[in-house]
Amino acid sequence: MSSQYLSLREVGRRLGIPPSTVVYYKDKYSKFIPASNKGSRRQRYSVDVLEIFRRIREMYGMNWSTEQIENELSLKFSMLVDSIKNEQQVINQAGVEPSSDIQAVVQGLASVIEKVSDLLSNQVLFQSEIRDLRDEVSSLRSEKRKLEAKTNEHVLDMAMEIGQLKRDRVELFRLLRKGGGLNGPDETSFPTSEYLERPLVIQNSDGHYLGVAGKGRKHFSLEDYVKLLENSVNSHRSVDLRWEKKESQWVLVIEASEEVLDDKKSIVLATEETVTPNNNTVVRIVSMEINEKNVPEALLFSLFKQIRDSFLR
Repeated sequence: MSSQYLSLREVGRRLGIPPSTVVYYKDKYSKFIPASNKGSRRQRYSVDVLEIFRRIREMYGMNWSTEQIENELSLKFSMLVDSIKNEQQVINQAGVEPSSDIQAVVQGLASVIEKVSDLLSNQVLFQSEIRDLRDEVSSLRSEKRKLEAKTNEHVLDMAMEIGQLKRDRVELFRLLRKGGGLNGPDETSFPTSEYLERPLVIQNSDGHYLGVAGKGRKHFSLEDYVKLLENSVNSHRSVDLRWEKKESQWVLVIEASEEVLDDKKSIVLATEETVTPNNNTVVRIVSMEINEKNVPEALLFSLFKQIRDSFLR
């Protein structure tokens, strides 16, 4: 029989089990883990209980139920538990009872020592748990910094791509306005910025004009409408946009194609500058064709009403 006795803290240290977990095992399976001085505040345990704690740890790792663990402990360690209890009984019987005065002094000192020892043990347990929590918080902070750095990197890359796309678009419009396309200057091959920024209207057979006035913002212009048309074909691989001057009209021709799907689309928009009865200079849609088919006046009016509803939101 072993004569060596351990505290719960020493049990946890030897087995690599957190102190709080050792205390939990001891409380839950106390009938299988006899103490050397049961009833005392500072209990110690035979070194033989290490095997019992180790086995409990293994069974918890395999997700065994409480009933399964108790059955296993009863079958495997009943003899060991009895042996430990018998050893403790022999040791207790071999002790000599001190006189009542000495016993009172010893008990008083023992009580003080036990209290101090308990405080120190609890302090060690708390310090160990605090270290574990600090390590976990440090790990989480490190992961957070890595995620923030990666997210900031992605955001920066996206911002740079968006900025480049905006610069490319501005340069494209600048070249087109400067001279009719990318091949060279031609002042008559592209409408002026004043023309593009004028209010866009349509006129029905009764002579009434329909436009889109902005709510707290500028009116809906020819340039806004051109952007909508461009967006309608932006999924195609090849898009060709050009302006043609035909007498008093400016005609926009958009040709888009997708070679893989053999999909082609063409839009022809004829516009003309005019003055309304209210003496406002506007740009009027004269006609519009999609894939060489004329868009009916009723459909144009319906389209403008939808634009107006979304433009005023």
